[in-house]
Amino acid sequence: MRWWRWIAGMLTGAVAALGMVATPAYSGTYYLAVDVPAGLGGTDFGPNQIVRSDDAVYAPEAELPPGTEIAALHLRPEGLWLFSPSHAVTLGGATYEPRDIVTWDGVTYSAFLQGSAGGIPSYARIDALFLDSGAPVLSFDVPVDLGGTEYSSSDLVRYVGTGAFSLYWNAEAAGVPATTNVVGAARDGAGTLVVSFDVPTNLGGIEYLPGQLVRWSGSAFGSYFVDPSWPPYARLRDFTFAPAAGAIPDGAGVPGSPLTLASAGGNLTLTWGTSCRTGDSDYEIYEGILGSYYSHTAKLCSTGGATAWTFPLPSGSTYYLVVPRNARREGSYGRRSSGEEIPPPSGACLVQEVATVCP
Repeated sequence: MRWWRWIAGMLTGAVAALGMVATPAYSGTYYLAVDVPAGLGGTDFGPNQIVRSDDAVYAPEAELPPGTEIAALHLRPEGLWLFSPSHAVTLGGATYEPRDIVTWDGVTYSAFLQGSAGGIPSYARIDALFLDSGAPVLSFDVPVDLGGTEYSSSDLVRYVGTGAFSLYWNAEAAGVPATTNVVGAARDGAGTLVVSFDVPTNLGGIEYLPGQLVRWSGSAFGSYFVDPSWPPYARLRDFTFAPAAGAIPDGAGVPGSPLTLASAGGNLTLTWGTSCRTGDSDYEIYEGILGSYYSHTAKLCSTGGATAWTFPLPSGSTYYLVVPRNARREGSYGRRSSGEEIPPPSGACLVQEVATVCP
């Protein structure tokens, strides 16, 4: 045969023992804002800037107009930013309050959630933000009454509709003292809840400092990432991870229509089901030489969102991998029979970050 269909991913259940393995410290990219002008890694950043951290190597990612201070931050898979301002600010002709969530594509601003219409009182400022299945999960700078229920400044609250909220994470039950405020929260690609605090906070005998990312396992806290050179005068004002991407159906662990190939009229057509992550809006195609496994290189870095692609039959024996992607990251290339991820090549279309939780 001149071509070969490779459907990788005979899952072996190797992930079953993950809960028994110590989780290493995070090593990767996240985005953050600071409350005051701060020197990070030798570069000064202001409260209106979104800063990228790659293992504590900092670089400017985006910048809001001077006078705008970011209080809460989230990056959506399609590349849009969500943020809440720390003070009322006029952007693009509209005024946004600290209880609002604003969408920004780098040019245009629009309201994602208008706090006054949603039932958030005027005295409360959103100071942590992420999305859970499209719904905002929020924390506030002060204890707040929402729909007749009192939440602490460290609780995470899910907005479920106009005037309706539910408790997402109970900080007091987790052991967070009342003197501490959660000022940052996000879930990583594995679904781990990560938070940051406004003041040094002792949890389980370990002191966590402002600027440090702290994981919650469901029963205990642990260090997720710490920059030893973080300036003591600066507080982190929320953070967000680069959104991880998923996998296409593989006939085993990922349900749906797996990759199929058809030859007709001198052309080859690849067809596959949609990614297990709803935020993945596009796909890449990699081609390799049959018999020389993991020789794949990028053939196409975007299908424009299409789940089928036709091209002339190759001259030799080849195999193909389809990889889902979002605006920032590419996902899984499939799995080997051992259950391990098939590795990306050098010169991949995007940096890979595979979500371990699908969807």
